[in-house]
Amino acid sequence: MLVERLAEGLLDIIGDVHGEREALETLIDRLGYSPEGLHPKGRRLVFVGDLCDRGPDSPAVIRLVQSWVTSGRAQVIAGNHELNLLRGERKHGNHWFYGTSYHADFGDCVAISAKERGPMLDFFRSLPIVLERSDLRVVHAAWIDSAINACRTIDRPLDAAYQEFDAKMTSDPGFRALKDRRGEELHRLATALTDASKVPAAVAIGPFDEFVQMGNPIRITTSGVERATQRPFFASGKWRYVDRVAWWHEYAGRIPVLFGHYWRWWNPGAHQALSKGEPQLFADDCVAPFMAEHHSAFCIDFSVGSRYKERRLRDKPPYQGRLAAMRWPERTLVFDGAAPGHWISSQ
Repeated sequence: MLVERLAEGLLDIIGDVHGEREALETLIDRLGYSPEGLHPKGRRLVFVGDLCDRGPDSPAVIRLVQSWVTSGRAQVIAGNHELNLLRGERKHGNHWFYGTSYHADFGDCVAISAKERGPMLDFFRSLPIVLERSDLRVVHAAWIDSAINACRTIDRPLDAAYQEFDAKMTSDPGFRALKDRRGEELHRLATALTDASKVPAAVAIGPFDEFVQMGNPIRITTSGVERATQRPFFASGKWRYVDRVAWWHEYAGRIPVLFGHYWRWWNPGAHQALSKGEPQLFADDCVAPFMAEHHSAFCIDFSVGSRYKERRLRDKPPYQGRLAAMRWPERTLVFDGAAPGHWISSQ
């Protein structure tokens, strides 16, 4: 099922790992777990997805987490990076999956062979996109009731469900008209879309991208809410015409939500140097070492995925990007490194 039951009891919910094996091993040790995923107080691990890509050892992270899931000691949901691999999309940072062990941006990494891809995809294919119980919801990128409800009765592999939703979206009469207009615009603007010096005037790209993003419930839950913007921004090498929406400010649900996906920083000054170029959605947030009772939704992705950039700038820690875990129901954060600033890392 795409929506599954979250385990009862004491939990440690871990943010996007992005192939950072050492950070994961350090964090679970700080949380009190054995290498086999056992905790003396019976706590359980939960992962919000994006186990892979960018970091130096995605295969080891996936195998480790899969072993804990198989033994019943952990749960994991799919993120957009797992979904990209299921859909055969070659993205910036997932070269390791296709047998490439070096990338100019990411440095050395552990790659896998062709025969290893199938079993790994089978694991991804089996993952839900939502975990929930009476006091907590876990999703990778966005909890939007209409999208979640559309997925509740789906009992088929993740990639098959995604394709079914996409087929329904593309059969909408408005899809073809928007796609044609966008295609004409892409052709007309061509290389201007990759030139950071000047914003290309576009009127169809944003509406089409919003239509596609919001037309598939699985895409919403794994990569978030997007709306056409009046202020395009340059990120990851091209101009973007949709805004990532801070949906958590609009979330009015009674049950708290923990999610990842959106890079946040315990040191806001790191955003400009280490982000992917996207707007800082947490600039006005007061980030504390705990999730206050009044918080209905909280992002636990503290940008460990930026470490590939930091390794290019320095040879050793400390790193600005951290791997974090939210302890539940304590609502306290634990990091793989020293707690930032005046924060106290709960043990």
